[in-house]
Amino acid sequence: MLSEKQIQQIISENEFLQIQLADANDMLHQREKELTMLRETARQATELKSTIENQLEELSYMQHLLGKKQQKLEGAGQREAAMEDELLQGIRMEKEYYTLKEKLDSSIAQIDDINQQLDETANTFKELRDAKKKITELQSQLDITTEEKELLQYELDKIKKQQNQQSA
Repeated sequence: MLSEKQIQQIISENEFLQIQLADANDMLHQREKELTMLRETARQATELKSTIENQLEELSYMQHLLGKKQQKLEGAGQREAAMEDELLQGIRMEKEYYTLKEKLDSSIAQIDDINQQLDETANTFKELRDAKKKITELQSQLDITTEEKELLQYELDKIKKQQNQQSA
């Protein structure tokens, strides 16, 4: 049988747990927003990676074409000016290639960071689920204790009523 002080303590703890649950729910909502933003960032990074890969394939094809053209131009003196233009274009394409490669490397690093953040978020969600489960268990214990208190109060009132009837 729980004393009034114990019951008050349980009620106080329950109110505190309800506040914590509200805070945990707010934090969970915030984490869900962050997760949505991280997923969008990951989607954008994936799109960027796909675009870069396509551009790298195009660049590779262009370099292949450039190589073929350069072979044809080596023996022809009258095409020397055209060959210089092709070489300059190759240099520009190579610069673009390295720029795209840097972007790809950066995107891969961002994806790794996002994956790490997703792992951290998943761990946080697990902790929140565990805390919510514990709060639910404590709420259930409080409900049972409250019902026991009401039953004991009813029995006590019943005994007092019987004693009053016997003394009267």
